[in-house]
Amino acid sequence: MPEPLFSIKHEDGRDMSDELNAFARTIGLERIAPGRYSILLVLSLFGGMASGRMNPAVVVQEIEALEGLRTSRFKKPIQNKHPPLQGLWHKHFYDAGLKSLAMNFKKGLDKFKIPLFLQRMKEAREAGVERYVTLEDVDALATDMVQGNLARLAERQAMSGEWLMFAEHEGRRYYLCLATHDSSQHDGIRTQIDEICCKEFPFLKTILNDLETRP
Repeated sequence: MPEPLFSIKHEDGRDMSDELNAFARTIGLERIAPGRYSILLVLSLFGGMASGRMNPAVVVQEIEALEGLRTSRFKKPIQNKHPPLQGLWHKHFYDAGLKSLAMNFKKGLDKFKIPLFLQRMKEAREAGVERYVTLEDVDALATDMVQGNLARLAERQAMSGEWLMFAEHEGRRYYLCLATHDSSQHDGIRTQIDEICCKEFPFLKTILNDLETRP
């Protein structure tokens, strides 16, 4: 029987160690980054799966990309420059929810507009004719505006999503928890990192405290 990775109990006193240990192995965390992921991340992924809000695979795939095992459709990792998460890194992942879809839809529209519409207007101008959008055009234009722009963002590795938080230490990456773009939630995330992740990975205290005390 594999050696337990960690021990944890539910708030109702039920021992969840076996279930969470098996979960971490099943989704591939222990294979990809053995000993370099927090129980906080495991709990977030387990809770997301149990509630039906997310598929843990989308996060695991980004960890694989960070470990050089696959490519990613999303932005390259970014180091946080401002407290309370200053010094840590984040990598986008796509959770397939309406929030991420809306965010990428707006980003694609701002960046690319509607290429098919622009192309057809250009063709009309060059032909010296007036052309109006018809009902027959709507389906193709809507597809280009949504699916087309999402594909263009993915091709450029520019899609945005929620955050996978991690730290870098001695040339290795340590995966901590999930976060959002909403900075109003970052104080709470930092508290969780201080209370859980810093105990698992003591070097985090140095990373976080050194940056906080710099003039």
